[in-house]
Amino acid sequence: MAIYERGETYVHRVSIRNRNGERVTPSTVSLYIYDPCGKTILNSVSMTSDAVGEFFYNYALYSTATYGKYKTLVVATSASGIVTKEENKFYIMPWKLEKDIRQITGISETKSISDDDLSDIAWSSYKFSLRDVFIHHYRETPYGNPNTGVMFDGSNTSFQTKYYPIADINGDGSVSGMVSCATDVKGWWIDSTGHYNICAITVTTSYNGELTITQVGGAAIPSNHKGVFLDYWSEYDSFDSDLFHRAVAYLSAHEVVNRFNELDRVTLADLNTNRPVVLSNPKRFYYEYKRYANMIREPRVGTI
Repeated sequence: MAIYERGETYVHRVSIRNRNGERVTPSTVSLYIYDPCGKTILNSVSMTSDAVGEFFYNYALYSTATYGKYKTLVVATSASGIVTKEENKFYIMPWKLEKDIRQITGISETKSISDDDLSDIAWSSYKFSLRDVFIHHYRETPYGNPNTGVMFDGSNTSFQTKYYPIADINGDGSVSGMVSCATDVKGWWIDSTGHYNICAITVTTSYNGELTITQVGGAAIPSNHKGVFLDYWSEYDSFDSDLFHRAVAYLSAHEVVNRFNELDRVTLADLNTNRPVVLSNPKRFYYEYKRYANMIREPRVGTI
Protein backbone atom coordinates (compact mmCIF):
# COMPACT_ATOMS: atom_id res chain seq x y z
CA MET A 1 0.00 0.00 0.00
CA ALA A 2 1.37 3.41 -0.97
CA ILE A 3 -1.59 5.71 -0.20
CA TYR A 4 -2.54 6.29 3.42
CA GLU A 5 -5.18 8.38 5.12
CA ARG A 6 -4.67 10.56 8.17
CA GLY A 7 -4.70 8.64 11.45
CA GLU A 8 -3.58 5.35 9.90
CA THR A 9 -0.34 3.55 10.70
CA TYR A 10 2.35 3.52 8.05
CA VAL A 11 4.25 0.21 8.14
CA HIS A 12 7.67 0.23 6.53
CA ARG A 13 9.25 -3.16 5.88
CA VAL A 14 12.65 -3.90 4.40
CA SER A 15 14.50 -7.09 3.51
CA ILE A 16 18.31 -6.89 3.71
CA ARG A 17 20.53 -9.28 1.76
CA ASN A 18 24.21 -9.59 1.00
CA ARG A 19 25.73 -9.63 -2.47
CA ASN A 20 24.95 -13.36 -2.75
CA GLY A 21 21.24 -12.72 -2.17
CA GLU A 22 21.29 -14.20 1.33
CA ARG A 23 19.35 -12.49 4.10
CA VAL A 24 21.63 -10.96 6.71
CA THR A 25 21.24 -8.96 9.91
CA PRO A 26 23.38 -5.77 9.96
CA SER A 27 24.65 -4.12 13.13
CA THR A 28 22.16 -1.24 12.78
CA VAL A 29 19.14 -0.53 10.60
CA SER A 30 17.74 2.99 10.90
CA LEU A 31 14.69 4.65 9.32
CA TYR A 32 14.24 8.29 8.35
CA ILE A 33 10.97 9.85 7.14
CA TYR A 34 10.69 13.27 5.46
CA ASP A 35 7.42 15.16 5.01
CA PRO A 36 6.34 16.88 1.73
CA CYS A 37 8.22 20.04 2.78
CA GLY A 38 11.45 18.07 3.24
CA LYS A 39 11.30 18.31 7.04
CA THR A 40 12.61 15.29 8.96
CA ILE A 41 9.72 13.87 10.99
CA LEU A 42 11.45 10.60 11.95
CA ASN A 43 15.17 10.82 12.52
CA SER A 44 17.37 7.71 12.56
CA VAL A 45 14.98 5.44 14.48
CA SER A 46 16.04 1.80 14.89
CA MET A 47 13.86 -0.70 13.02
CA THR A 48 12.66 -3.93 14.62
CA SER A 49 13.74 -7.34 13.32
CA ASP A 50 11.19 -10.18 13.18
CA ALA A 51 13.39 -12.62 11.20
CA VAL A 52 16.89 -12.83 9.79
CA GLY A 53 17.31 -9.87 7.45
CA GLU A 54 13.69 -8.74 7.91
CA PHE A 55 12.98 -5.38 9.58
CA PHE A 56 9.91 -3.22 10.11
CA TYR A 57 8.78 -0.02 11.78
CA ASN A 58 5.24 1.22 12.51
CA TYR A 59 4.74 4.97 12.28
CA ALA A 60 1.42 6.47 13.42
CA LEU A 61 0.28 9.22 11.05
CA TYR A 62 -1.09 12.33 12.71
CA SER A 63 -4.77 13.20 12.29
CA THR A 64 -3.59 16.56 10.91
CA ALA A 65 -0.76 15.20 8.77
CA THR A 66 0.02 17.18 5.63
CA TYR A 67 -1.25 15.61 2.41
CA GLY A 68 1.48 14.86 -0.10
CA LYS A 69 4.49 12.71 -0.92
CA TYR A 70 6.60 11.46 1.98
CA LYS A 71 10.10 10.12 1.39
CA THR A 72 11.71 7.36 3.43
CA LEU A 73 15.35 6.36 3.84
CA VAL A 74 16.65 3.15 5.39
CA VAL A 75 20.34 3.10 6.36
CA ALA A 76 21.84 -0.30 7.17
CA THR A 77 25.38 -0.56 8.59
CA SER A 78 27.24 -3.87 8.72
CA ALA A 79 29.68 -4.94 11.44
CA SER A 80 32.55 -4.05 9.09
CA GLY A 81 31.18 -0.54 8.55
CA ILE A 82 29.66 -1.04 5.10
CA VAL A 83 26.67 1.28 4.68
CA THR A 84 23.70 0.49 2.44
CA LYS A 85 20.86 2.91 1.77
CA GLU A 86 17.38 2.35 0.36
CA GLU A 87 14.97 5.15 -0.56
CA ASN A 88 11.21 4.84 -0.96
CA LYS A 89 8.04 6.91 -0.72
CA PHE A 90 4.41 6.88 0.28
CA TYR A 91 1.50 9.32 0.05
CA ILE A 92 -1.03 10.72 2.48
CA MET A 93 -4.22 11.72 0.67
CA PRO A 94 -7.84 12.53 1.60
CA TRP A 95 -8.89 9.13 0.30
CA LYS A 96 -7.43 5.89 -1.03
CA LEU A 97 -7.70 5.65 -4.80
CA GLU A 98 -6.00 2.43 -5.83
CA LYS A 99 -9.16 0.30 -5.67
CA ASP A 100 -11.24 2.97 -7.41
CA ILE A 101 -8.74 3.16 -10.28
CA ARG A 102 -8.53 -0.60 -10.65
CA GLN A 103 -12.32 -0.91 -10.54
CA ILE A 104 -12.82 1.76 -13.22
CA THR A 105 -10.12 0.46 -15.57
CA GLY A 106 -10.51 -3.24 -14.86
CA ILE A 107 -6.75 -3.62 -14.43
CA SER A 108 -5.83 -6.63 -12.29
CA GLU A 109 -4.10 -6.21 -8.96
CA THR A 110 -1.64 -8.94 -9.93
CA LYS A 111 -0.34 -7.55 -13.23
CA SER A 112 0.13 -4.44 -15.36
CA ILE A 113 0.79 -1.79 -12.70
CA SER A 114 1.78 -1.71 -9.04
CA ASP A 115 0.10 0.20 -6.22
CA ASP A 116 3.22 2.38 -6.01
CA ASP A 117 2.81 3.46 -9.63
CA LEU A 118 -0.93 3.95 -9.15
CA SER A 119 -0.17 6.19 -6.18
CA ASP A 120 2.10 8.41 -8.28
CA ILE A 121 -0.62 8.75 -10.91
CA ALA A 122 -3.31 9.40 -8.28
CA TRP A 123 -1.32 12.18 -6.61
CA SER A 124 -0.51 13.86 -9.93
CA SER A 125 -4.17 13.66 -10.96
CA TYR A 126 -5.24 15.08 -7.60
CA LYS A 127 -2.92 18.07 -8.01
CA PHE A 128 -4.07 18.68 -11.59
CA SER A 129 -7.75 18.44 -10.66
CA LEU A 130 -7.41 21.04 -7.92
CA ARG A 131 -6.39 23.67 -10.45
CA ASP A 132 -9.10 22.52 -12.83
CA VAL A 133 -12.07 22.87 -10.44
CA PHE A 134 -11.04 25.99 -8.48
CA ILE A 135 -11.11 29.64 -9.62
CA HIS A 136 -7.85 31.56 -9.93
CA HIS A 137 -7.65 35.18 -8.77
CA TYR A 138 -4.43 36.95 -9.70
CA ARG A 139 -3.26 40.49 -8.95
CA GLU A 140 -6.40 41.16 -6.94
CA THR A 141 -6.64 44.00 -4.42
CA PRO A 142 -8.14 42.76 -1.14
CA TYR A 143 -11.15 44.22 0.62
CA GLY A 144 -10.58 46.14 3.85
CA ASN A 145 -11.03 45.06 7.46
CA PRO A 146 -14.16 42.83 7.47
CA ASN A 147 -15.38 44.54 10.66
CA THR A 148 -14.57 48.19 9.93
CA GLY A 149 -13.82 48.41 6.21
CA VAL A 150 -10.50 50.14 6.95
CA MET A 151 -7.89 49.60 4.24
CA PHE A 152 -4.08 50.01 4.45
CA ASP A 153 -3.85 53.01 6.80
CA GLY A 154 -0.46 52.18 8.30
CA SER A 155 -1.87 50.28 11.29
CA ASN A 156 -4.66 47.97 10.04
CA THR A 157 -3.59 44.38 9.30
CA SER A 158 -6.98 42.63 8.87
CA PHE A 159 -8.39 42.20 5.37
CA GLN A 160 -10.64 39.97 3.29
CA THR A 161 -10.44 38.37 -0.13
CA LYS A 162 -13.10 39.37 -2.64
CA TYR A 163 -14.00 35.73 -3.26
CA TYR A 164 -14.22 32.85 -0.80
CA PRO A 165 -13.98 30.17 0.52
CA ILE A 166 -10.25 30.24 -0.18
CA ALA A 167 -9.26 26.96 -1.82
CA ASP A 168 -6.55 24.56 -0.70
CA ILE A 169 -4.86 24.82 -4.09
CA ASN A 170 -1.67 22.96 -3.11
CA GLY A 171 -3.75 20.06 -1.78
CA ASP A 172 -1.90 19.68 1.52
CA GLY A 173 -5.07 19.59 3.62
CA SER A 174 -4.94 23.12 5.04
CA VAL A 175 -5.27 26.66 3.73
CA SER A 176 -2.25 28.78 4.56
CA GLY A 177 -0.58 32.03 3.66
CA MET A 178 3.09 32.54 2.94
CA VAL A 179 4.33 30.76 6.05
CA SER A 180 5.27 27.29 4.77
CA CYS A 181 6.68 25.42 1.80
CA ALA A 182 3.12 25.00 0.55
CA THR A 183 1.33 28.32 0.06
CA ASP A 184 -2.32 28.90 -0.91
CA VAL A 185 -2.38 32.71 -0.73
CA LYS A 186 0.50 34.81 -2.04
CA GLY A 187 0.79 38.56 -1.83
CA TRP A 188 3.06 41.45 -2.71
CA TRP A 189 3.04 45.21 -2.30
CA ILE A 190 4.70 48.15 -4.04
CA ASP A 191 6.24 50.75 -1.76
CA SER A 192 6.26 54.53 -2.26
CA THR A 193 9.47 54.33 -4.30
CA GLY A 194 8.02 51.68 -6.64
CA HIS A 195 9.92 48.69 -5.22
CA TYR A 196 8.38 45.21 -5.09
CA ASN A 197 7.98 43.61 -1.62
CA ILE A 198 6.61 40.26 -0.42
CA CYS A 199 3.66 40.29 1.99
CA ALA A 200 3.50 38.12 5.09
CA ILE A 201 0.04 36.53 5.03
CA THR A 202 -1.82 34.46 7.60
CA VAL A 203 -5.19 32.92 6.75
CA THR A 204 -7.47 33.74 9.67
CA THR A 205 -10.66 32.13 8.34
CA SER A 206 -10.53 30.50 4.92
CA TYR A 207 -14.31 30.06 4.72
CA ASN A 208 -14.84 33.84 4.88
CA GLY A 209 -11.59 34.81 3.16
CA GLU A 210 -10.26 36.65 6.22
CA LEU A 211 -6.52 37.37 6.20
CA THR A 212 -3.83 39.10 8.20
CA ILE A 213 -1.54 40.97 5.81
CA THR A 214 1.68 42.65 6.96
CA GLN A 215 5.21 43.35 5.86
CA VAL A 216 7.60 40.43 6.25
CA GLY A 217 8.85 41.85 9.56
CA GLY A 218 5.32 42.02 10.97
CA ALA A 219 4.71 45.77 10.65
CA ALA A 220 1.56 47.07 8.96
CA ILE A 221 1.88 48.05 5.31
CA PRO A 222 2.24 51.85 5.16
CA SER A 223 -0.57 54.02 3.85
CA ASN A 224 1.63 55.54 1.12
CA HIS A 225 2.03 52.21 -0.69
CA LYS A 226 1.38 52.08 -4.43
CA GLY A 227 -0.54 48.84 -4.48
CA VAL A 228 -1.16 45.59 -2.58
CA PHE A 229 -2.04 42.47 -4.59
CA LEU A 230 -3.07 38.87 -3.93
CA ASP A 231 -2.74 35.61 -5.83
CA TYR A 232 -5.10 32.84 -4.63
CA TRP A 233 -7.81 30.37 -5.66
CA SER A 234 -11.41 30.05 -4.46
CA GLU A 235 -13.99 27.27 -4.42
CA TYR A 236 -17.23 27.26 -6.36
CA ASP A 237 -20.39 27.19 -4.26
CA SER A 238 -21.16 23.86 -5.91
CA PHE A 239 -17.88 22.23 -4.79
CA ASP A 240 -18.57 18.72 -3.49
CA SER A 241 -15.78 16.58 -2.03
CA ASP A 242 -17.47 13.30 -3.05
CA LEU A 243 -17.79 14.45 -6.66
CA PHE A 244 -14.20 15.67 -6.56
CA HIS A 245 -13.07 12.27 -5.29
CA ARG A 246 -14.83 10.63 -8.23
CA ALA A 247 -13.38 13.11 -10.69
CA VAL A 248 -9.82 12.41 -9.51
CA ALA A 249 -10.42 8.65 -9.78
CA TYR A 250 -11.54 8.99 -13.41
CA LEU A 251 -8.65 11.27 -14.34
CA SER A 252 -6.27 8.74 -12.75
CA ALA A 253 -7.93 5.97 -14.75
CA HIS A 254 -7.42 8.02 -17.92
CA GLU A 255 -3.73 8.41 -17.16
CA VAL A 256 -3.39 4.68 -16.53
CA VAL A 257 -4.98 3.87 -19.89
CA ASN A 258 -2.62 6.32 -21.59
CA ARG A 259 0.23 4.44 -19.98
CA PHE A 260 -1.02 1.12 -21.32
CA ASN A 261 -1.98 1.93 -24.87
CA GLU A 262 -2.19 -1.76 -25.65
CA LEU A 263 -5.50 -1.83 -23.76
CA ASP A 264 -7.00 0.07 -26.69
CA ARG A 265 -5.04 -1.55 -29.53
CA VAL A 266 -6.31 -4.29 -31.80
CA THR A 267 -3.67 -6.67 -33.18
CA LEU A 268 -3.80 -8.83 -36.30
CA ALA A 269 -3.97 -11.90 -34.06
CA ASP A 270 -7.14 -10.52 -32.48
CA LEU A 271 -8.74 -10.15 -35.90
CA ASN A 272 -7.70 -13.63 -37.05
CA THR A 273 -9.46 -15.34 -34.17
CA ASN A 274 -12.87 -14.23 -35.51
CA ARG A 275 -13.80 -13.20 -32.00
CA PRO A 276 -15.92 -10.07 -31.55
CA VAL A 277 -13.66 -7.07 -30.98
CA VAL A 278 -14.82 -3.87 -29.32
CA LEU A 279 -12.79 -0.77 -30.15
CA SER A 280 -12.82 1.31 -26.99
CA ASN A 281 -12.58 5.07 -26.81
CA PRO A 282 -9.19 5.90 -25.23
CA LYS A 283 -10.63 9.13 -23.83
CA ARG A 284 -13.74 7.61 -22.26
CA PHE A 285 -12.42 8.04 -18.72
CA TYR A 286 -11.28 11.58 -19.42
CA TYR A 287 -14.79 12.49 -20.60
CA GLU A 288 -16.16 11.12 -17.32
CA TYR A 289 -13.60 13.18 -15.42
CA LYS A 290 -14.72 16.34 -17.25
CA ARG A 291 -18.35 15.52 -16.53
CA TYR A 292 -17.70 15.33 -12.80
CA ALA A 293 -15.45 18.40 -12.89
CA ASN A 294 -18.18 20.40 -14.63
CA MET A 295 -20.67 19.36 -11.97
CA ILE A 296 -18.32 20.89 -9.39
CA ARG A 297 -17.57 24.05 -11.38
CA GLU A 298 -21.07 24.86 -12.55
CA PRO A 299 -24.17 25.44 -10.38
CA ARG A 300 -26.48 22.47 -10.53
CA VAL A 301 -30.14 23.21 -11.30
CA GLY A 302 -32.67 21.00 -9.59
CA THR A 303 -36.42 20.69 -9.73
CA ILE A 304 -38.75 21.70 -6.94
